[in-house]
Amino acid sequence: MKQRIMAWIDLLPGVAKTDLQERRDTIQELTRQAAEATHNAQILTRKAEQLRERANLAACKLEGDAKGKYSAEGVEKAKTLAYPLR
Repeated sequence: MKQRIMAWIDLLPGVAKTDLQERRDTIQELTRQAAEATHNAQILTRKAEQLRERANLAACKLEGDAKGKYSAEGVEKAKTLAYPLR
C-alpha cells in the first residue's frame, strides 16, 4: 500500500468537504515526479561522464597517431598556431 504524505489531513473532521486531500495528493505527485527527475538526472550525468571519458581517450589516441605520422614538434607547432595565447 502506498503511504500518503501528510496522513494527518485524513483525520481532520469534515475534511472530505474541503480541497485539502486533493491538494495533499498533488503535493505527493509533485514529490514523486521530483524523485523520478532526480533519478533520471543521475543516470544522464553518469552517461555524460562516460561519453567525456571516451572522447578524451579518443582525443589522446588521435594526437598520438598524429605524432606518429608527423613529428611531435610539428604537432605542437600546429597546436600553438591553432590556439594562440590571447
